[in-house]
Amino acid sequence: MLNHMNASQLLIVIPARGGSKGLPGKNTKTLGDYPVLQWTSDAIALSGLVNYRCILSTDNQEIATIGKSIGLDVPFIRPSELATDTATAIDVVEHALNWLDREQDFQAKYLMLLQPTSPFRSPQIIHEAFSLLSRPETENDTDAIVGVKPIYRSLGTLFYADEKNSLSPLEQQAKLTTRRQDVRALYTPNGAMYAIKSDTLKTQKTLFPKNSKAILMDQIQSHDIDEPMDWMMATAYVNAKLSWRSNEREVIK
Repeated sequence: MLNHMNASQLLIVIPARGGSKGLPGKNTKTLGDYPVLQWTSDAIALSGLVNYRCILSTDNQEIATIGKSIGLDVPFIRPSELATDTATAIDVVEHALNWLDREQDFQAKYLMLLQPTSPFRSPQIIHEAFSLLSRPETENDTDAIVGVKPIYRSLGTLFYADEKNSLSPLEQQAKLTTRRQDVRALYTPNGAMYAIKSDTLKTQKTLFPKNSKAILMDQIQSHDIDEPMDWMMATAYVNAKLSWRSNEREVIK
């Protein structure tokens, strides 16, 4: 069971817009026995964090209704200009921070952005991210936590492709190493975890500031649902009992 940790200065934003093109209606779907949104809300509830503020930021009334039905706070409907393909995550979280400051006098010291399309991010990951970010200032040189997954590729095996699909290596002089055991892993953000100090976000305007630390997550925890094939894979993981929910009793006992 995860230890309780006071998170009264933490704002968790779950962003869920209604206009997905890759997988229409993905934020209103049911994965296994639960709405997609509930996978994230339940992981938060089981994380051991207490006294945090968590909101659902959406432009869509159906998503808002589903969120409210599972206990999420939906204090506003996100403006349409912040729900387009060009709106950034920074725009969305800054709107939430500013709205809560202005309308409810809540100033968050820490911010966590948890996309509902990463349903296999575990309660333990949420607990660990906040624990790392909120350590006492004298022990803490970290301004942000980013969820990442490993890529076992050398730069010589990563390529650009032009309009004719002709390949050019990312690094011309890199040694062409293809055996996994011979390659030092690279890491890429998986979209499942962003946690950052609010002041850092406001000044640097990025979720990847200079003093960022990684939380390593495996391929299942890192799975992001964006297209139909992603949905099929997510369903397969659930049916095979490979998600954190298969160990849910161990988390809450």
